[in-house]
Amino acid sequence: MLTATQHQRIDRYLDELAGALGALPAGERDDLVAGVREHIHAALADRPDVTDDGVDEVLRALGDPLAIAAEATGDDGVSVGPTGVGPAGVGPGKRPLSQRDWVPAAVVALLAAAPLVLPVLATVGGIFALPVALITGWLLLWVSPLWTPGEKTAGTFLLPALGMFWLFALVGTVGTSVCSGSMDSDGTVTGEVCTSDSPVPPVVAGILLAVFAVATVVTAVVLLRNGRRRATALAQSFSTGA
Repeated sequence: MLTATQHQRIDRYLDELAGALGALPAGERDDLVAGVREHIHAALADRPDVTDDGVDEVLRALGDPLAIAAEATGDDGVSVGPTGVGPAGVGPGKRPLSQRDWVPAAVVALLAAAPLVLPVLATVGGIFALPVALITGWLLLWVSPLWTPGEKTAGTFLLPALGMFWLFALVGTVGTSVCSGSMDSDGTVTGEVCTSDSPVPPVVAGILLAVFAVATVVTAVVLLRNGRRRATALAQSFSTGA
């Protein structure tokens, strides 16, 4: 009998599969998910002792949910006609651009790195290039089948978080601190008073900076890892015609 944790792992896998199958009619999607669920339980029923590692092994053997969905919906570029040319002129050995191995790194660079770098280069057009970089990154993120809707949503808002905070700091939204005081004859400053025109207290600004930094780094790592893994899975599926 499966434990609650094992049920949760299977449900997460099937939820990801169902989300990736959004292009299919509801009936077909439900039938496919139900079939995969039956396959999982049948595979586990053959095991004398079902462990967490055993559940993970069965799920890994099935493959990545996005790769299964891409194959089921015909969005993996593997279906070819009698001339050997696939949909939209995609021929053998040519995957759609949105599935290429470089896509995860490009998305992270455009959404996470660009907001950090381009404002510094404002004198050479960095500020004007920033909206272009962000829009390009968001488009590439959302049209690619390499991520789940939840991962895409996180990437949309969390990848640029640190860079946007840095941008707001540069343009003065965070504010500046000014300190004044008197200096004794020995060079010691006394009666120093610091004032800030920032709408956000320095301590709060520091906490926000740390939170945005962690959120950006974690999101970047997750999107890079999952995107590369799924791009590899789709490449293998494409090369074998599976």
